[in-house]
Amino acid sequence: IQLTVAMGNAVDNDEVLLQPYRVLELMPLLARLYQEGLERGLLMTIGNNIGYYGPYEHIWRGFGDDRVHWAGCGAGQTVMALEADGTVKGCPSLATVGFAGGNVRDMALEDIWRHSEGIHFGRLRSVDDLWGYCRGCYYNDVCRGGCTWTSHSLLGKPGNNPYCHYRALDLQKRGLRERIVKLQDAAQDSFAVGRFDLITEDIASGKVVSQISRSGQVI
Repeated sequence: IQLTVAMGNAVDNDEVLLQPYRVLELMPLLARLYQEGLERGLLMTIGNNIGYYGPYEHIWRGFGDDRVHWAGCGAGQTVMALEADGTVKGCPSLATVGFAGGNVRDMALEDIWRHSEGIHFGRLRSVDDLWGYCRGCYYNDVCRGGCTWTSHSLLGKPGNNPYCHYRALDLQKRGLRERIVKLQDAAQDSFAVGRFDLITEDIASGKVVSQISRSGQVI
């Protein structure tokens, strides 16, 4: 199970994208389906953009073990991807531009893995690279902004991921919620992204509290 991300056709058909505040509905639903699946001999596994430190984290990461939790994006650390033309990336979902570490036709795979900045960015990421809500989050040093693919595709850079259960719950306690608004379609290239704004609004009144553009600028 994985959330649809703002890339390619999903940008052009943005009605298929989940609004961030709706993870509050999704996570309990997935938890129920997980339990029902176990009763039928089925095991639900989840992708890297599901969860993050909500009440079901022990299910998503540890299959019931409370000691297991999300430990940061695995791109270039425990994951590597190879495109059809030989391009190497840290994760198969990431865009080629900005995340390509080299090509196996030109470099040894071991050299790409060990020395390419495009591959090992995740090994260098720290709290200082986070921004927005994620920068001040209690779990920032462990989580490091959740799934790189999700946040980069949506907001143009990683380190601020609104598709977080803990975040949605925390904002709800404060009477707030987040939603996205598409401003521009994706180009016709592979792994292309569009342009979105992330809006924080008061749940009761609908009044906009803050707005983050794709450039990361808070309006």
